[in-house]
Amino acid sequence: MSPDFTGAIAFSNPTISKREGEKKMTTDLVTYYGQTDLINRLVENYGAYLEKLNRETKLLLRTVLTNYVLMRERHEPSSYTLIEASRDALFVTFLGMDTPQLLVDICSQLNGLTTHEAETILEALQHQIRWGNARQVVN
Repeated sequence: MSPDFTGAIAFSNPTISKREGEKKMTTDLVTYYGQTDLINRLVENYGAYLEKLNRETKLLLRTVLTNYVLMRERHEPSSYTLIEASRDALFVTFLGMDTPQLLVDICSQLNGLTTHEAETILEALQHQIRWGNARQVVN
């Protein structure tokens, strides 16, 4: 299956109408931003909205994917893996924090992830963390 990166980027407003709410639900979908075999596998394992992942895991995954994209641009793309990115990102960010097993499992499942696919997942995570099912409710 060839990648399909034709989905539009959506920006949401926290005060939204019913129609906009339906659009928001669509933009929470990981596959809204792009769809490949790896992304389909991620969705099969963790849900179309990655609803099986909690906020902390999504934040950690976003950190790892951001590091992965940056480092693949600085190095030979095939020489840097998502597992390495997770170790590097979490070591630097959390000063030696052990990588949670769930995050290791996700990174293993996404072995061979392209930069385009990583950015697709990053867009979905960003939307979910800011507006969707991983939003932090502030009083």
